[in-house]
Parts: sequence; C-alpha cells; structure tokens
Amino acid sequence: MPSNSRKKRLRFHESTQRALCRMVFLWLALVPVFGVVSYSILLATPWYQSHQNETWQRRLSDNLGVEVHFKSIEFPRPNKFRVCDLVCSNAETGREILTIAQVNAYIDRSGWLVDVSSPVLNGQQIQTAMQAVHDRFLCRPQNSAGLLGLAMQDLSVSDGSMTTKFQNVKVGFKPTEATSTLMVSYSLEGQNSSGLASFSIDRDHISETTKWTINSNDISIPCNVLSERFPALKFLGDQARFRGTIDWWQKNQHWEASLRGDFQSVDFAMASMPFGKPMHGIGTLSIGNAVISDGAFREFRGLLTGDSCTVDTEWLDATTSSLKLLTTAEQPWRQMGPFASASRLGIRFTLDSRGLKLTGATPPPPDQNWPLLAAYVGNKPIACDESTIVPLQILTNAQAAYSKSSNELQPARIASGRR
Repeated sequence: MPSNSRKKRLRFHESTQRALCRMVFLWLALVPVFGVVSYSILLATPWYQSHQNETWQRRLSDNLGVEVHFKSIEFPRPNKFRVCDLVCSNAETGREILTIAQVNAYIDRSGWLVDVSSPVLNGQQIQTAMQAVHDRFLCRPQNSAGLLGLAMQDLSVSDGSMTTKFQNVKVGFKPTEATSTLMVSYSLEGQNSSGLASFSIDRDHISETTKWTINSNDISIPCNVLSERFPALKFLGDQARFRGTIDWWQKNQHWEASLRGDFQSVDFAMASMPFGKPMHGIGTLSIGNAVISDGAFREFRGLLTGDSCTVDTEWLDATTSSLKLLTTAEQPWRQMGPFASASRLGIRFTLDSRGLKLTGATPPPPDQNWPLLAAYVGNKPIACDESTIVPLQILTNAQAAYSKSSNELQPARIASGRR
C-alpha cells in the first residue's frame, strides 16, 4: 500500500508529461542538431575560412622561418589536412622560394606523411631554403623521436633561365635528442641511371656540427643547382654538370668541403676568369681531391682535358716564360695573332701549401723524346717542366691583380701557409 501511494504522488498530469518529453527531445535532439548545423554553416563562411587561413599561415611561417601563404586549407579528417596553392617567400626580401600546387598531409603513430604536387623551387633562393631547413628543423633537438616522410613525383628547380627537373623525389626526416637526419633520394629527368642520387644532412646536437653529403651515383647534376651553396661552381659555366661526391662540414661560422668527381662541359673562359679569361672552349675537369676551408682552397688535385680551345697568345707567351714550358715554337706565340688554336689539351695539376705543380697528360709524338704534353698550340707541342712549382704568392698576386680591374664575381681564394 505505501508503494502505491508513492506512485500516485509521482504521477504527472498528462500535459506535464508531454511538456517534459518535448523538453528532453529539444535538448537531446534538436539542440545538438542545431549546433552541428550552425557550426557547419560557420565553417563555410568566408570570414571563418579567412580566419583559419591566417591562423595557419602564421603558424607555418613561425615554424619554417619563411613567409607562408596559401589559397585554402582543409581538414577532411582530424589527422589529415590539405593545402592548395602554397607559396613560401623570403621573409626579408619577399622573393618566392617555393611554390606547391597542393600538399596532402597525414599523421599516424610513426609521424607525418606528406605528399606534394607540382613543387617549383627558385634556384636563386636555394641557399635561403637550405638555411631554413638547417636552422628550423635540424638544429632543434627532439625529446622523442618523430618521423617526416615526404614524397613527390617531380621537383622543378628554376633560376629564370634554366629549369632542372628532379624525379622520384623522396625525403625522410628523423629528429632525436642527440642527432637529426634528413635524407633525400632522387633521379633526373632525361637521364637513365642504375640507381638514385642521394643527399643527406646530419646534425649532431652535442658537438653542434652539421655534415652535408651529396652522392650523385651515375647521375650528372647541373652545377647551377649547387652554385648557391658552393659559389666556386659558378666559375665552371652555365652548362657544367657534376658527377661524384661532395662532403661538407659546418660548425658555427666555419666550414670545410671536400670534392671528388668529374665536372663536365666546363667553360674554360669562366674557369680562367681569375687570370683574365685567357682560354675559351669547353672541356672536362676531373677532381681527384679538392679541399676548401672557409672559402679558400687548401688542396686541389685533378686533370683538365679538352679537344679544342683558343688561347690568348700574349698570356701564353708570359706563361711559357714563367712556367718554363717546353715547345718547338721558334718565335713568340703572339705572332700568330691575338688568339691561337689549341687541341688535345691535357694538364694534371696539384695545388697545396707548396704551390702549383703542372704535368702533361697528352701522349707525345711517337718519334720524339718528349714528356707527356700539355697541349698542341698551332700544331706545336707544349710540355710542362715537371720540376717547376709555382709559389702560391705568385698565383695570389696574379688573381689579385685581375680582381682589382674586374667587377665580376670573384672565385674562392687560394689559401697560403699551413692549415
């Protein structure tokens, strides 16, 4: 009986029950639906799209150290986003560094996976791009290991006059508390290769040292792509290509690089610029080993070859006298005119702290007792006196004398003295 009385006391009037049902339905059904619909409408408004773009542009700009702008950003899922028409610019000059048609990024437990469509890198801003990668990514130790994987079908590098297209580009970035490593593999359009070229950067956070390594495998890399990072390569000409390895160490403001490999299609006029462009033609520069420290050559061993070129005869007369070149010419070279034709060029050279030593690399005439020849000029053989070593001071003075009268870009210095 007591329970029945309590039920009677809790029983609501029918109109009250209907009011309670309407209230529960309102809060559990209509309000969430209204909230979702309102939020969806808000996301679609131009104001919200603009606000979201500005927020993410500021966030990416702060993280990357460059000005970032894009047309739109979307979030199909909480762990995925899509960016369209992305542009990265130099924060100081405003010049474009990189443009990308679309970026699709996805994150899982291993890290970020990014797919990039139609990227174009400004060849004149490679130094800025590499510096941003070095300072903003590699120099930041991570307490927990993360992984960034980036893939693209192709990457175009354009400096306004020439475009180089890299294909099958894959980038991996793994930061840790002790070291950070960036690895890049790629091929070049129009070149058949048995393997991929590689480029890696290793940052040691303990010693604060960065090591850059380029291994071209059997791919010939256009030197204009590397010239912003290695200015001395600009003196090989616009058509020069490199096949070999480059190792480069950097600590604070000091750096040292070593090169081994072949430079093809070298412009002799550009290569001889420090001494007044006395040679004109195209050839190959093979480097056995070259060491450059803080912009100065410490060691340079290699071979210069070419089928044909022209030589300034007045310069050739001075060189023949100073280097004690051997020749069968009976009169000064300048009597041939301002320029003379040279063929079968082959010169081995060694530059170190003692000076410059030159030797020939072209076989001599079979009926003459000659050392290996440096070239034939006007059908006359020229050979180097292998006992002659040109002191560094003479080379430095010759380079300085030409530099004072020229406003053109200056090459790497010739180091003198001990390291």
